[in-house]
Amino acid sequence: MTVLEDVDALYAGCATEPNRWTDQAFADWSESVLATADLDKEVARYLRRIVNAARRIAAFWGSDDTPTDADEWRSRVDIALGARAWRPQLDLALHLLDRDGDEASFTCAAELFPVVMHQPFLDGIDYATWRDDPTWRSPRGSIGP
Repeated sequence: MTVLEDVDALYAGCATEPNRWTDQAFADWSESVLATADLDKEVARYLRRIVNAARRIAAFWGSDDTPTDADEWRSRVDIALGARAWRPQLDLALHLLDRDGDEASFTCAAELFPVVMHQPFLDGIDYATWRDDPTWRSPRGSIGP
């Protein structure tokens, strides 16, 4: 499982089983991800922001007066925090894309960018075009020409 998949699993768990997410559960998740992920200071910083968002998601859905009509976990994240929940994951995906240039990071960024930024990611190009055409690489790597 990639660190981005781990984040999806965290958000899904917090949105669908909020009472399971105690301080110890968050600590265990963080320890597990930190032990398996190829970390640098930026990744660790984004993970802290992600855990903070996940705590708010769990608190929102753990409340007795929260509406429960949304079944899909992504919808539940949107109801709880909206784009603010997705911003740290997008930042992580962009960082990993800049650092590693892998397709999983590109796909995650392409999915989250319109949600957070309200515009298409890199004019809708695909991963192969991004990877093979250096004009799409800025000093930040993934932002485009």
